[in-house]
Amino acid sequence: MTAPSSAMRSERCEVLIVGAGPVGLLLALLLHQRGVDVMIVERQKALYPLPRAVLFDHEARRIFGSADLSGQVDSILENVIGQGGEEGINFVWRDAELKLIVDMYTEARTRSDHPSIMGFCQPQLESLLEKAILSRKIPLIRGYTLRHLEQTSRCVEAGFSEATANETRCIEKGVYSGGATGTATTGSLADGSGTHELLVRASYLVGCDGANSTVRQIENFSVTTLNFENDWLILDLVCYLASDVLGYMLTLQLLRDGYVPPVVERLGTAQICDPRRPTTCVFGGPGRKRFEFMRLPGESRESLLQDENIWRLLEPWGFDKVNCDLERKVIYTFKARWANESFVNRIMLAGDAFHLMPPFIGQGLNSGFRDAAALAWRLPLLVSGVCSSQSLLQSYHSERLDHVRKLTEHCILLGEVVCETEPAKAKRLHEALRKQPPGKAYDPPLGKPGILTSQAEAGQLSLQRRLNVGGKLDLFDDIHGYGWFLINLGSKSVEGLLCPELGDFFQRVLGGRCVCISDLEDYGGEYKEWFGNEMGLDHAVLVRPDFYVFGHAQVSEVNALVADLRATMGVGVEEA
Repeated sequence: MTAPSSAMRSERCEVLIVGAGPVGLLLALLLHQRGVDVMIVERQKALYPLPRAVLFDHEARRIFGSADLSGQVDSILENVIGQGGEEGINFVWRDAELKLIVDMYTEARTRSDHPSIMGFCQPQLESLLEKAILSRKIPLIRGYTLRHLEQTSRCVEAGFSEATANETRCIEKGVYSGGATGTATTGSLADGSGTHELLVRASYLVGCDGANSTVRQIENFSVTTLNFENDWLILDLVCYLASDVLGYMLTLQLLRDGYVPPVVERLGTAQICDPRRPTTCVFGGPGRKRFEFMRLPGESRESLLQDENIWRLLEPWGFDKVNCDLERKVIYTFKARWANESFVNRIMLAGDAFHLMPPFIGQGLNSGFRDAAALAWRLPLLVSGVCSSQSLLQSYHSERLDHVRKLTEHCILLGEVVCETEPAKAKRLHEALRKQPPGKAYDPPLGKPGILTSQAEAGQLSLQRRLNVGGKLDLFDDIHGYGWFLINLGSKSVEGLLCPELGDFFQRVLGGRCVCISDLEDYGGEYKEWFGNEMGLDHAVLVRPDFYVFGHAQVSEVNALVADLRATMGVGVEEA
């Protein structure tokens, strides 16, 4: 281990997070909420002020609720897909003639009871996350680059030095405006020694440092890269007209082309599978639009980025210098890859450091939020020594990697339709998709083995619906909070059925709660329907803090269910 010099700042914490993007900030908040001593170190000296990710799903919304950020995040979201009633907007795929290929989202209700997909502006999201970090007094140190990592059987040592100008410059030009928010520590250590170094010792370290992860590179995590790569021009617009301007202008374009459809739907969120120019349009948060245009064979990146060509691409869709500002332009190479290991001893990966996928189903960042939720209940158990690190971390790897792999493969399957530039082949793909559309709102289960039973329902996202409690309707989370739950139907919870030993483990060690949902509380009978269809009306379901089902059993067998959980988590297993 490195001995800190007098000119080196030395810190200790239980969990060190490298990277202050959305995933790292969210994970820090969730860990702090569970009493973990957590610290974040970030290379960049300030928040990145331009949009990147723009889609936020129902599961992410529930996770943010568990971080006590419901009100804050709702203020920056707009309902893109899902529960919009007659005014709801779906993600439609159209061909070159703008004829419908497939409607990707038609579910009226999600498992979480939040809209399927919502638009947001990432700088606003990161700003509210950082404000929460600072208000909760979680240490955030900006402007330091990770230089080395060293592990022992007891801790991780991370050495940082002040980031150079090249390391803090953004990949895109002209991105920084202003300094860090709040009172986050930034810049030099100002110790007068001429050295600017930081040494942090932590029980565990999580690399949330993005696609070019230094943590992943230093620890030599192997990576699987899929054979899917395309360049796309990404444009973010700040708009000044009504939100239905796209549909209105699309109508004008169709009329100019001599084609008058019976009904021209509002094209708020759409994938245009036009082999002449594959195009994506989605909402980018209130008042914003995101357009993506694929770079065609033989087309240079430089010419595509020229302003005159950008406005030429936008003009058919009704956007010009009068009704919008071009906030950002950049060419991204859409890739698909994942790390073959998600952890090495006490070091683990999350978010883009762990996996990358093309944006065609909007699940890249949302998958990172799932990583954070999965680690947020595991790490406190590891820090406290309750569970075997091998059991918990191996289950993190198997559950999350399989989930990400399924989403990525689904995304690439759809991406092959989107990116096809040969007209005859594109037409065949469109017809095949019309005849056999993909599953709606694809939500695969977690991978197994994991902290899950072998039951089919284990690893599925649990149901959340409104409950009628005291004459007031509220979502389950808003009434009962977050954590481990044993839920059953009827008039009495299973708490009295737990033996002292297992009751102590579930309620004291895990902080679990037993909840009974009566017929009166089950507004609309939706919990009864869930139990009846998937488990059994006389069953209790054990739900994890990340909202996934561990397993279920008849109420009379609830002790066996909790005992199974304890064994699967490796409680009482000594590390080798």
